[in-house]
Amino acid sequence: MEVSDDARKIIEKRINKILKKIEIPEASKNEIKLELISTYTEAAIAKARLRGAVNVEPVDVLAAIEDSEDPEETAAMYMASYVSTLRRAGFWWRLAAYLIDDFVLWVLFFIVTVPTLAYLFVLRMPFSNSAGYQPWFSSLISADIVILVWLGLASLLSDLIILFGYYLFMEGHFGYTVGKYLLGLRVLRTNGTKIGYREAILRNIPKYLSFLIIVDVLIMLIFFNREKQRGFDRIANTMVVHIRKA
Repeated sequence: MEVSDDARKIIEKRINKILKKIEIPEASKNEIKLELISTYTEAAIAKARLRGAVNVEPVDVLAAIEDSEDPEETAAMYMASYVSTLRRAGFWWRLAAYLIDDFVLWVLFFIVTVPTLAYLFVLRMPFSNSAGYQPWFSSLISADIVILVWLGLASLLSDLIILFGYYLFMEGHFGYTVGKYLLGLRVLRTNGTKIGYREAILRNIPKYLSFLIIVDVLIMLIFFNREKQRGFDRIANTMVVHIRKA
């Protein structure tokens, strides 16, 4: 039975939703893709035959999808047998990734403060305490003060956005930060599927409270060292693993 192009596009879209939640070598992922194409196509053909059609149309694919599991459940099913083979990242690997990310954050902080620093340079802010020294700000006109205040506020706001957004966006969207990417680490749900923004928010709460991140790490070392999970990893049902390349 012929499958229309529109029907194929719907099948492909559904399969991509599933594959995006799976973190396995590309060779294995391609095998899963072929299996899913076959499964959804056969189900759509069956729906087309039920309505007496000679071609598979989008309505048949949508009916087949409605009877199937959602992408999250399907991805978890495929990951179930694979997740036990993933090696979890221990303390030193995670510390190295954290330090790299800390460096990246400081670079970003510096970049957003450059406009303020540049304006201060334009004002020729003195850095010496020589005789006759006058506070650099004593000669500022009101326009300069307004500009400096706005630049300072913009820099502060940008720093806060970077601080709170870096881990949430990188892990929630990609499943890794710069540090984790460079070290071949990924954050996954404990069922092996990719995390979302909810999990990224929960597991990163301690990183915004310096005293809490230390407690969280101690919880991992003392109570969950075998599972290599911080306390907030347990709350978010996440884990950090080494990803093998195909």
